Amino acid sequence: MNPVFRCLLKLAVLTMLPSGAAFAQSSTTCDQNCSAPYVPNEFWTTPYGPAAANIVLSPTNFLACTSTAYALCYYSGPDAVPKKKRGVSALPALPCNISANDPNIADCRCYAESGVSYVDIHSIRNTEAYIETIRACGINGEKCRNLASDELSSRAMAVAGGTPPSLPTAPVCNYLQANAEGRTPMAPDAELVSTFSFARVKSYGVVPTDCTGSAAPYAGCMTASCTFERDAKGKPNGFATCRCPIFTGPYQVGQAGVSCDAGEGNVWSAAYTPPPANGGQ
Repeated sequence: MNPVFRCLLKLAVLTMLPSGAAFAQSSTTCDQNCSAPYVPNEFWTTPYGPAAANIVLSPTNFLACTSTAYALCYYSGPDAVPKKKRGVSALPALPCNISANDPNIADCRCYAESGVSYVDIHSIRNTEAYIETIRACGINGEKCRNLASDELSSRAMAVAGGTPPSLPTAPVCNYLQANAEGRTPMAPDAELVSTFSFARVKSYGVVPTDCTGSAAPYAGCMTASCTFERDAKGKPNGFATCRCPIFTGPYQVGQAGVSCDAGEGNVWSAAYTPPPANGGQ
């Protein structure tokens, strides 16, 4: 059976269950709406691959969240320090090194940020978070606050001084918030979660590099588990280390004019936006 069809059948069953019941414990320990154990999302969330592929099909895929901390891995890849651009201060090295212990994982150095960021609905790696979110937001995220709706609100305010009807916040946003022990619900070992934002656009620009000529390995860092990088006194220093799954396929890199080859032992943190069907016609 086609893997996409098989996973859609599973999702059809899961999404008909009452909220929180998909992985409920036995009736001897819990009556209903039990907290779910962490289960990595292995579903093919699009026809192009599983959550680890970081596929983007529409601006509505990017669900808007606000959190006290998130990791921004969009610019991670080579060991070398990026070339300094005019008017931009020196940029740090943000390597994505293929793990010596697991060739399917890249250990990526990323920025640690806070505030508004965006989660690609197709790349949610916690199964319960994914099911909750597509149930509430739709397969493509259009029923919850997203990048497209945020842009529409900004334009409406600028033009007419009003705002469109507000959309609810996606359930996945709750999985970004750390608890009293400093761990997020997204994964048991995550102090913060990798998402996307425009926090560093002034330094890196918005034009990507196309690496879709052939399939190659890349790190799908969206919703990956991260830990804070700390200084000698144990305080977070503005960076994080994220364990990103490696997927092989076409991809785009979030910087202009860079080589698609991240160097020996490294991969780019990347995503893939397929071309529009029928060439956009």
